[in-house]
Amino acid sequence: MSKKWTWVLAIFAIAVLGFFIFRFATAGTAPTMKTVNAVSGETSITLSGLIEEDGGKALSKVGFRWGTSRELEEYELFNGPTEEGAAFSVMLGNLEDGTTYFYQSYAVNEKGTGYGEIQSVTTAEKPNQPPSVTVTSPSNHITVTQGTAVKISAVGEDDEKVENMVLFINNTAKLHQEGNTLDYDWYTEGFDPGSYEIKVTAGDGQEETEALISLVIKEKVVVPTPKTATDSSQQAAVKETQQSSTTVSRASKTDRSKYSKLGKIQGSYGSFWYRDTSGGRIEIDPNWVSENIVTITLPGLNQKVQVHKDAADNFIQAFTYIKNGTANINGKQVPLLSLIDSMDGTFVTRHVMWNASRGLSRHSWGIAIDINAAGHFGYIDPAKHPNDPNLILWEKAFEPAGFSWGNRYSDSMHFEMMD
Repeated sequence: MSKKWTWVLAIFAIAVLGFFIFRFATAGTAPTMKTVNAVSGETSITLSGLIEEDGGKALSKVGFRWGTSRELEEYELFNGPTEEGAAFSVMLGNLEDGTTYFYQSYAVNEKGTGYGEIQSVTTAEKPNQPPSVTVTSPSNHITVTQGTAVKISAVGEDDEKVENMVLFINNTAKLHQEGNTLDYDWYTEGFDPGSYEIKVTAGDGQEETEALISLVIKEKVVVPTPKTATDSSQQAAVKETQQSSTTVSRASKTDRSKYSKLGKIQGSYGSFWYRDTSGGRIEIDPNWVSENIVTITLPGLNQKVQVHKDAADNFIQAFTYIKNGTANINGKQVPLLSLIDSMDGTFVTRHVMWNASRGLSRHSWGIAIDINAAGHFGYIDPAKHPNDPNLILWEKAFEPAGFSWGNRYSDSMHFEMMD
């Protein structure tokens, strides 16, 4: 054979060999995958997949893409056997209950990436756990004397969130607060001796739990004042009683020769005999004053004021709301206490507008209070002035505590108890 044909055969053989080497090197495809139904718990999911075909090449990665949307932004690899026809699973933990998750199986070989279909699964919702509530003050079964200020405090706990706390005294609601704490100053002046049930409830929006304690109020013993004072000192004592209202006495009768005018009845707060003095002022029968006017301390302001004994709880409730509450003004959270620049009243014995030709002011009964008098002598339009401090205090404190607002007759500084 000639040298020429020898070279031709050699070149042909090399070409055939290269062809087969090329075919072998380029053989194979991307993997074929299947996504299998997942199994879910409250905070975990077990994802499953199947390697249907490996594409004739070794698999370098097998796992899942997953996430809370179909974007599948998370990846989880499988670390076990990855041969063709094998099923595989991966467990995802620390997930949110009651949440839908999307997932997709995938595998990678040198030819590319194969994907299964996208599926979804929803974790189970945790059963709601009722909140717990504990009364931290006062102690159960304590005994106090009439007139004692009792500090009532409670705290609620829940697996999610305590939304509100409510206080009841003998099944009468006294305070409703948002959040998981409750604080209330109960002034016991005017409450009859006996046993009282204090109940606090905590609610999480679905369920409510209550805690009960009892308290006994014993009668306040009044020591009689020796009858040795002169007429002038007796008159000074009467005047002091009108100012402080710390002693209750029903021993004396009204001196009708001195207190000859009868005020109109103000619902449950009653009426009294009085006389006009000067400048629109009046002087009320001191016996009515000593029987009905008490001194309390307003929470938050820590200021002592005189009010009607039947309105004392309402004043304390309103200022407890103010002490603990906040408001959102122009995107900023501010305490309600910061909205009070001035406070006037409460028990002021006078005619309306200090004008003797007009009727008696509700202040004469100790059932009214004036807040931020400067700038609040008229009507406040809620639509034009939604951030007015007295409007906010009305909505968040005084209305929930049972007061009415004088804004309806253009006296927006004035809050009073309804009859």
